[in-house]
Amino acid sequence: MGLIKNSIAVMKGKHLTREDRIRIEILLNRQTAIGEIAQLLGRHQRTIEREIKRGTVEHLDSELRNVMSYSCETGQRLHDFQATAKGVNLKIDIDKSLAEYIRNGIKNKYSPAVIANQMKKEYRTIQVCAKTIYSYIDQGFIPEVTNNNLWEKKYRKQRHPGKVRTMKGRNRGTSIEQRPSFIDEREEFGHWEMDTVVGGARSSSRALLVLSERKNRYELIFPIKDKTQKSVLGILNKLERQYGSRRFRNIFKSITVDNGSEFLDFKSMEKSYFTKKLRTKIFYAHSYCAWERGTNENINKMIRRFVNKGTDIKSYSHQHIKEIQNWINAYPRKILGYASAEEVFYQDLIAS
Repeated sequence: MGLIKNSIAVMKGKHLTREDRIRIEILLNRQTAIGEIAQLLGRHQRTIEREIKRGTVEHLDSELRNVMSYSCETGQRLHDFQATAKGVNLKIDIDKSLAEYIRNGIKNKYSPAVIANQMKKEYRTIQVCAKTIYSYIDQGFIPEVTNNNLWEKKYRKQRHPGKVRTMKGRNRGTSIEQRPSFIDEREEFGHWEMDTVVGGARSSSRALLVLSERKNRYELIFPIKDKTQKSVLGILNKLERQYGSRRFRNIFKSITVDNGSEFLDFKSMEKSYFTKKLRTKIFYAHSYCAWERGTNENINKMIRRFVNKGTDIKSYSHQHIKEIQNWINAYPRKILGYASAEEVFYQDLIAS
């Protein structure tokens, strides 16, 4: 025992090395008690406890279950990162509530950019930018939060539009090539993109019909019993009844869709249910060119925060779908100056 005490005294004030951290991980995997690990390394037990707490991360085990365990690589990476900030305390160390604030924001499905903006609005004493929050998450400073909790990583690979491919043999309406250029500029209210979102369950044909306004990113989500022209047409007729023919024409000036079979009956979609006038204009994007409906694609990713692939759309109640729509429309959007789509939509609606 005296030898152990002497070892601790000798090692006092010395940082753990990479080799020490590797030994800690090996010993923990062998179910070795923390006190015994401290004795074997000649360190104080609190030193080992703090190191384990810092280096514990979430990962998938062999049975694809989320488990928490110590990683020597994470522990070393955190040590190296903190060593670069000697002389200046990290903000997350100064304000202990900062980590909890960020954790709650991520758990509520907010992005680091939105969380950083909320800090400014709430006049918090200590604030950090979105880049710093991403760094904290990468370094494991936020309890129970990893990159897996982020719905989309900020620094993702940039996708560039590829070759435009045309599909032959389908009697389509007006191509996106003939869509007026001012619609691309997103300055006029009333131009939408439409798509369907499926759950992926083979036993169900249920889907979601989504409409995304290009200027203000306002979202409408409707559960439909199947991906057919009849179901799509039924929703458009329902919206025209709700708004009235004249107001519908003002709100839905154009709708851009893909080449899915459910959208091929452009004449019925364009024709008013109540009058002989056209109620909207349908434009068709090129096949395999998802970027031509970028608003749809981005908001569909937000829907996937709540509706996972492989789940049956039928299992989501109409009320739950409505709550998802409301959440998306109330979400602060960086592209809108952190206003919500709902706020901008009603401003545009009043002004139109």
